[in-house]
Amino acid sequence: MIFKFSYNLPMKKSIKYWLVLSICFLVLICSLVFYINNDKPKVTSQSITLTDAGFDTAITLSCTSSDSDFDKYVDIVKSEYTYYNSLFDQYNAYDINNVYTINNEGYEHPVKVDKELIECIEIAQEVYQLSPEFDITSGDLLSIWHEYRMEGMELNDQGKDGSIPSETELQEALKHKGFDKIKVTKDSVQLLDPDVSLDLGGIAKGFATQKVKEKLNEQGLTNGFINAGGNVVLLGEKEDGWRIGIQKPDTNESLLTYYTEKPISIVTSGDYQRYYQANNQRYSHIIDPSTGYPATRYHSVSVIMDDSRYADALSTLFFCIEKDEAIDIINELNMDIDVIWIEDKSDKECDYQTDEYNISCTDPDSITIKD
Repeated sequence: MIFKFSYNLPMKKSIKYWLVLSICFLVLICSLVFYINNDKPKVTSQSITLTDAGFDTAITLSCTSSDSDFDKYVDIVKSEYTYYNSLFDQYNAYDINNVYTINNEGYEHPVKVDKELIECIEIAQEVYQLSPEFDITSGDLLSIWHEYRMEGMELNDQGKDGSIPSETELQEALKHKGFDKIKVTKDSVQLLDPDVSLDLGGIAKGFATQKVKEKLNEQGLTNGFINAGGNVVLLGEKEDGWRIGIQKPDTNESLLTYYTEKPISIVTSGDYQRYYQANNQRYSHIIDPSTGYPATRYHSVSVIMDDSRYADALSTLFFCIEKDEAIDIINELNMDIDVIWIEDKSDKECDYQTDEYNISCTDPDSITIKD
């Protein structure tokens, strides 16, 4: 009866009937869409800076996510950085065997350590084999400069001059370094010289940042970035690409902008962080293990590639060697690497020049100099 009645409706009434039916259907669809959208967690831009996750630096996570997911990501960042800070700390003991344990017990017996510490040491050894100017076994030398730097910074704050180590101290420390003085197995580290010690400061933060990136990616976060005191990793691609500022030495401003479409890592080693003044000269925290003194060739070296572990180690290495040597190493490696060098303005050949600086880079088209 219903179908018979519907088909026999007058034309105007039939149109009206179908119009009402269509409106009802549209209202039903809109209601379902509204319900579904309101049932989903709201996604917004989120950012947090942690100052208690280790490595003596501020760590920023910035991304787009729901509040509940962001809380989960922040927990990952904090717990992972805290763990790696404990693992790589050469000054303090924790409830795990770490670099401090190795330095204090490693000559007496092999020290069993977590696989992440072994992995970090092995990568450091790879870079050492490219050039001995990157040497994590120079812990004794770096500790000497660390003590003078900490004392010097305190004196500088009081308007006084710091001092530098004696040549005797430095020459003695230079005798106790090199990978021939340590033995690394799949789960332990042993020191073969009682005066050798490890310092992973040139790779530790980059290693940790890479691991945090991988953990976040595994948990579904594929947008945004982490900035761990200048060690920046991009967590995913961006529709209009990424524009990353490279700091102007001794200021908080950007000197240039690097453009990329890839989710890369960028690590900058500079002489304007953790330095002190002595004898009217600046002494930075980046020590050249071949000379025993802070490296002075550049104000900063930035390495851009897809792995923050290698980027950190290579930025430290390239800060200590000439550009030609660095380019030879880049050519030797089967990796996509960009490098930016910033040094005092001079008559040396470079890609860009400002009123104060020479800027050289492996890919000049990827950067824009700020006016």
